[in-house]
Amino acid sequence: MINPLCMMGMMHSMELKKKEALAKNHIIFIILACCVYIVYAFYLNGFGTNAPVMMAFYSITSAQQGFIFTMQSIGALLMSVYLALHGERYNKINVFAAGTLMFTAASLAVGLAPPYILLIVLVMAGGAGYSALDIMLNSMIPELYPNQKNTLLPIAHAFFGTGAMITPILITTLVNPDIPSSFSKPFLLIGAVGAVIFTAFFIASRRVIPETPYYDMAALKNHTSGNQAEIFKTKKAWMFLIAGVMFFSFQLGIVSWLPSYCREIGLDFASSGAMLTAFFAGSLVMRFCGPIILKKMTARKAYILFGLFSAGAVAAALFTANHTAMTVWIAIGGFMQGSCVAFLFLMSTGAFPHRVASASSLITISVNAGAMTAPLWMGGLAELTGFRAPLLLVCALMVLSVLLIVRVGEPLA
Repeated sequence: MINPLCMMGMMHSMELKKKEALAKNHIIFIILACCVYIVYAFYLNGFGTNAPVMMAFYSITSAQQGFIFTMQSIGALLMSVYLALHGERYNKINVFAAGTLMFTAASLAVGLAPPYILLIVLVMAGGAGYSALDIMLNSMIPELYPNQKNTLLPIAHAFFGTGAMITPILITTLVNPDIPSSFSKPFLLIGAVGAVIFTAFFIASRRVIPETPYYDMAALKNHTSGNQAEIFKTKKAWMFLIAGVMFFSFQLGIVSWLPSYCREIGLDFASSGAMLTAFFAGSLVMRFCGPIILKKMTARKAYILFGLFSAGAVAAALFTANHTAMTVWIAIGGFMQGSCVAFLFLMSTGAFPHRVASASSLITISVNAGAMTAPLWMGGLAELTGFRAPLLLVCALMVLSVLLIVRVGEPLA
């Protein structure tokens, strides 16, 4: 006869093993989602590094190459607006997977070197895909792991930063500038790697979904019923959106035009590129430090503090004649703004906990609005004044972004 106490002990042990297995499933799920973020960074940043070779292959002008970036941003912006209005109605894990599949397929198709007109369509679809996965990751982490969001979200963005740092090395290793058709090699590789990670993520997600609110979408839809665009009726949502546009104008403006400024003041091509590498390196370090910082202060306070220091450091670099000192200031500026993207997502989703997809979309809309406007108006102004004035202007926009967040108020995250 089996001892009842022994039976209870066995049942308890089985329950613990079940919980342990569930924890492992979630860890695998999160790791694979972060790996998707790395491949997304490869794809997104691959076009810029590969631009001269693509232009040679297609025999196009810089304006036509720029049109590729514009169409990519339009695809991303359209998806951001759609998910801002309808994102809560979907299983966020499935939309994340669908977005991953879209940009992976787009990368493989670009790697087949299609005609330029078809290329434009493909990059627009790819932009929609990576926008979908970006929004869903930044909304499902706070929704599924509210107690760990301050750790997991900055780490996910650190994975993206790692991918962004590796991309130039990947492109220059695979591409031969003397063979224009070689531009396709990185896109084929990115697509193939993305397909493998997508498959693994999809399998892992099937094991996790039954333990999430997305398993019963009928109940979730009832919980989030009503006007999906209701957050756009609030002043706070528009403050986040405008603050985001200002921040990304600062970030993307530096990425777009800092090397040109360095060339303008007499630095050679290699030194100008190294200045941007210093900015990215500082940013990457901060992304891994983000979880530690959020143990000490809220996302709002961190954004205010580090945003101001970043703007100040970059402005100081623009008035520094010494090359070494300028590099140090730029690295500090990159470090200080490194986790501000994650801070924005945390603040926005924290302000609208029942509309996390819409809240995440606010930030992705601001990313694409900044990407479509800042490099353009900065380039136009630089033709009249040189590059220092527009770079100083985006530093001022960073300060204004901080002031808007000051007005938003606590609590947020």
